[in-house]
Amino acid sequence: MAISLMKMNLKTLPGYFMGLYLVIVSSFIFLCIPSTVQAEYLYVIPTAEIALRSGKGTEYRVVAVIVNGSRVQLLKEDGDWSMIRTSDNKEGWMPKRYLSASPPLKDVVASLQSERDRLKKQITDLRKQLNDVSEARNQHEQDLKACILDRDKFRKSYDSLKEDAANVLNFKNALSETAGELRELKHKYNIAEQENEHLRNNSRIKWFLAGGGLLLAGWIIGLITTRGRKRRPTLL
Repeated sequence: MAISLMKMNLKTLPGYFMGLYLVIVSSFIFLCIPSTVQAEYLYVIPTAEIALRSGKGTEYRVVAVIVNGSRVQLLKEDGDWSMIRTSDNKEGWMPKRYLSASPPLKDVVASLQSERDRLKKQITDLRKQLNDVSEARNQHEQDLKACILDRDKFRKSYDSLKEDAANVLNFKNALSETAGELRELKHKYNIAEQENEHLRNNSRIKWFLAGGGLLLAGWIIGLITTRGRKRRPTLL
């Protein structure tokens, strides 16, 4: 600080002391003003009606009369007095000793009764929900039993269809084998028919040749016989 003062110019020295003076005065004013508290709500304790005054003292005029148990907003405190704001936005001072953070007994009782009613209603609703859940559970159990029965029926039907499918497959295989055998028999029949036709053709040819041979033999015999008859007179 001394070094700074030595470096200062004489023209700036009065301004420096003026700034220091303002800082000291501001600090003094800040320390002397009443303490301001964060806005909070208090209750007037059960007693006679309390006068709300325009200043911190009984000599100030009465702004309003506060009924005990009233809920007020604390604005600030100064010694034994508190500045408050009522529910109808009236502001004033009242003795600090008549304020409490705890609500009056009647409000507590009313709050407990309201909470009791709320809990009773909640219990009633929960019982109703429990009954609904129980009914739904019973219905679900019945549906589950029905589903199990249907599942067993479907399983039996599936097993039966599976067995039928296996039988159909076996029958199809047997039918395929029979069709193969039938084709083979038909092929053999066609071959036999061709052979029979060939044999019939050969038989016809043989009979034709035999008939032709007999006819030729008869013709030759007839020819020989005719010649023999013609030669006999000549020999006589």
